[in-house]
Amino acid sequence: MTKMSARMYPDVCVLLTLDFEQTLLLRKCTLFKQSIQRLNINCYLLSTVKKIRKAIIEEVVEAGGNALRGLWFHLSMAKGAGLPYILENAVLTEEDLPGIKQFFREKILTQQRDLSKDQIQIQEVWAIDTFRNMENSYNGRVPVIDYLKRLSIKHNDYYVETKNSILRTENDLNLLDEEPVNPNSVQITDLKKALNEVGFDDDEDLNHISCLKWLKQNRGYVPVFATADRALYECKDIIYEHTGVVVEDALYAASTYKSVMKKPWPVRRA
Repeated sequence: MTKMSARMYPDVCVLLTLDFEQTLLLRKCTLFKQSIQRLNINCYLLSTVKKIRKAIIEEVVEAGGNALRGLWFHLSMAKGAGLPYILENAVLTEEDLPGIKQFFREKILTQQRDLSKDQIQIQEVWAIDTFRNMENSYNGRVPVIDYLKRLSIKHNDYYVETKNSILRTENDLNLLDEEPVNPNSVQITDLKKALNEVGFDDDEDLNHISCLKWLKQNRGYVPVFATADRALYECKDIIYEHTGVVVEDALYAASTYKSVMKKPWPVRRA
């Protein structure tokens, strides 16, 4: 008998929560990260998870970046028709806040993804916070040019900060790329049917499980899929029954991984 081998795979929701520090699930995912670090566990990035995470990050980051660029253009036109000689003498006051509020409201309404809406709201808070701080320094009449300079700096820093946040997540989780797997190559019809019967029909999650099933069958280790998605976690027994893939709540994933690693694995005789 030898010890069983396992690999840890974080779900997209866990990674994005850490990437963008989403309040709702941040404490849970932070505890997951701390457990990973304490036990020195390497995490592996499924190719399907990597693809979705990359697409969502690009969409969300661009939403925030567009909001900052758009605010610069909005203020330039509203306060000086984009003409430098007018902007030099223009000021922002309390009376300009309704226009800024309407600008951000329209930006948020164009977004479908909550994470993108949140990212725009973060920039809105920065915009108003910066105005309030400058308002105190300039007795309520903030030079537009000075405000636009700060806005330009914020826009440049925004992309650097976001990139660093994503890299921090990957470093904190010791995140390694798993070999690419085509989920369509795995027969998982019975699982899909069983999940549909309990009202679960997320194709993205099904793709992840398909890849993990292939890795278990062809590479011999037990996949532990750490998730903060309650709906997916509630189907863990069905998924394990059909695939042998362990879906675990991020709070307990490290402990489950450790437990799996301790289990004996029968040695096949030739």
